[in-house]
Amino acid sequence: MEQNNKKTSAFSKIRKNFYKQSSELDKKERRKIIFIALGLFLSATALLLTATLIEASGKGKYVYIYGDYEQSIKNDACFYEEVQLIDMNALANYCGISKEEANYIVTFSVNNTYVSLENGSNIAIVNGIKKEMPAAAQIKNGYCLVPVSIVNDIIFGVTINAGKKSASITKQEAMYIIDKNPKIEYVTDVSQYLEYINSKDEYIYTLVNKVEGNFVDKDFEPDSLVQIPQEYLHEYKHGKEIKLYSITLQALSAMLEDMAGAGINDILVQSAYRTHDYQNMLFENYVNDEINNGHTREEAEALANKYSALPKHSEHRTGLCVDFTTNSIHGVVDDIFETTQAFAWLKENSWKYGFVLRYAAEKESKTGYVYESWHYRFVGFEAASIMYQTGLCYEEYLEIFGAK
Repeated sequence: MEQNNKKTSAFSKIRKNFYKQSSELDKKERRKIIFIALGLFLSATALLLTATLIEASGKGKYVYIYGDYEQSIKNDACFYEEVQLIDMNALANYCGISKEEANYIVTFSVNNTYVSLENGSNIAIVNGIKKEMPAAAQIKNGYCLVPVSIVNDIIFGVTINAGKKSASITKQEAMYIIDKNPKIEYVTDVSQYLEYINSKDEYIYTLVNKVEGNFVDKDFEPDSLVQIPQEYLHEYKHGKEIKLYSITLQALSAMLEDMAGAGINDILVQSAYRTHDYQNMLFENYVNDEINNGHTREEAEALANKYSALPKHSEHRTGLCVDFTTNSIHGVVDDIFETTQAFAWLKENSWKYGFVLRYAAEKESKTGYVYESWHYRFVGFEAASIMYQTGLCYEEYLEIFGAK
């Protein structure tokens, strides 16, 4: 019996040692698993905390991206109710737009075009034209905040893509500040003419000049030519067929009626559409005059071609232009027209009816012709408005903005 008890006791010892070792192994494994879980928990907590801090640091910020430059503005600063604002100062720096500030008014300008903004005012002055904004300008704390919509509407050459949290701004090489949709107040009721003034008929963009490809054939005659009313013509043109492209005549009627409403009654048409033969006769007369002044035929043609066009290259062949005169200057067509009240009015107002001074001073290198104060061309309201605001001649307009 005693021996058996000893055997039992030895067996128990072995069993206890086995369970003890197993238990210690389990504890190590459990501790290992706990440590791993704790590590993962702490890592996740750290990541969550970092994300929360990042989110907190960016909360309430709106980011504007100008090329490689980023500007963050508080949401409450760059949004006015439902109107999103943008900082004109940052935009000007990015686009190379110059800035002047005086008497609480900031003026931004580029390429002889400008916009003036006043703190607290929702009226922008764009090239002398009043433009209403959906929210007032806020000029403070180094910012000049204006509605994004007004920037899209007045700056040619800038594209703003706005999202919920950021906006990206890109620019082109050509940069102009232009009121693309100016509101016009006419002197009289011209509602019956507005569809013609605002016409986008492809033909009205026709370019005829000295460039070899910009000509009309000898037998060319525009469609829809109509006779100009006799009361629009100078008396020595009465009874003669002086015609215009139909849309041009409608816009001309609106302009002459408004001129009369403004008290300018002395304005008459001296010339409009010309046939090939008539233009050729005029050009030859000028050449002969120069020959009589002692020039060779070659010299005479070169001189005449500075102020008169060869038949195929004359804009008068299109029926889109008119030469004006007045009784006060006895019906002549030369630069004395510049001294008349009619010219002063046309200079400031003709664009509202889609007409532009075609051969402006200091544009001879672009147009090929000397200054003609009397020669006006119909291009439609949109093009005329841009040309008036920028000072561009028609060749420059087409090169930069393209025919619409």
